[in-house]
Amino acid sequence: MRYFKTLPLALLLAVGLPHASAHAVVEWQLTDDAVSLGMTGASPHVEKTASGDRVFRSDMVPSGTAVSMCTDAGTCTSETLTVSGGGVSDYTVAIATSGPRAYFKRVNPATNKQAVYSAACNTSDCLSFGTATLTSTLMEVAKDTKAWGVPDAVRLPDGRIRIYIVEKEDSATKGGSCPEKIASYISGDGVSFSKEPGWRLEGGYVDSEILRAKDGEWVMIMADGPGCTTSTGAQKVQQLFVSTSSDGLTWAKPQVLTKTDIGRLDPTGYEVSPNVFRIYYAAGGSGAFDPNTVYSIKRATMRIADTAKGGDVGVTTTPAAKTKAITCVKGKTVKKFTATRCPKGWKKK
Repeated sequence: MRYFKTLPLALLLAVGLPHASAHAVVEWQLTDDAVSLGMTGASPHVEKTASGDRVFRSDMVPSGTAVSMCTDAGTCTSETLTVSGGGVSDYTVAIATSGPRAYFKRVNPATNKQAVYSAACNTSDCLSFGTATLTSTLMEVAKDTKAWGVPDAVRLPDGRIRIYIVEKEDSATKGGSCPEKIASYISGDGVSFSKEPGWRLEGGYVDSEILRAKDGEWVMIMADGPGCTTSTGAQKVQQLFVSTSSDGLTWAKPQVLTKTDIGRLDPTGYEVSPNVFRIYYAAGGSGAFDPNTVYSIKRATMRIADTAKGGDVGVTTTPAAKTKAITCVKGKTVKKFTATRCPKGWKKK
């Protein structure tokens, strides 16, 4: 796993996100925005448009997915999503080589299986789409399979499409109390996908959303899984986390963003300015995940904590100490270093 590089904040903002290093000093903070969106549902997906934020979310409507256009002030107006072939959920959008495509989960009554499908959008707003096709037979499981789904489709810098999705190992003895894992599938045309080896994240992380996908600079926000339990065996309240990567495949250890006062899951968002992201997520309940809970959609801002001011949601830490010239000793050798502490094996003189 990779950790954040020790860099001054000004340099971080100038060059983007930090890469691998042994010392984690860059912290992120999530602060709820003072808006009341008036939307219920789960698995939101946001698309930034010239008119505002188009927010899709799974809800009890005929199409399976409701959609609204939201202003910066948080006023949301319902729109209509036209689907054919049955209801859809976990709706997401990515720009394939042939144009925008919708990706979603759907239950096939003929096979009694749930699977991830994709379809070409009829219009640029993706409020209707054409014939849906199965992305991969590996992204098809029994209808009642739990700890599976919530696909996130993202366009890679080279134009390919990758889908991140929640899975778990087949054996109930694997994964401990947090069986959920993040897998990924890759496609050159955005239609047919093949599974990539290994896991992107293990240890019970779910609901992944890629916020930035640039060469050498990736950002992901996610939740911890409803399958995770506390030391006493009780189910944990879901929280939001953030991670970074240099290639979208190997990710740093996720950093917690929220408290356990209320369940938070299914984050989505986009970058507003360098290292500042607008986030939408589902919130509800004061305990563990409950499928009967009515979740509401919240909006928040995520940024590097050193630049954030206040906030009652985020987790912050004391900024790293400034480096300075120090003298260190190793045996009979005396040497000066520009650092906050002596390297391993050396003692401060």
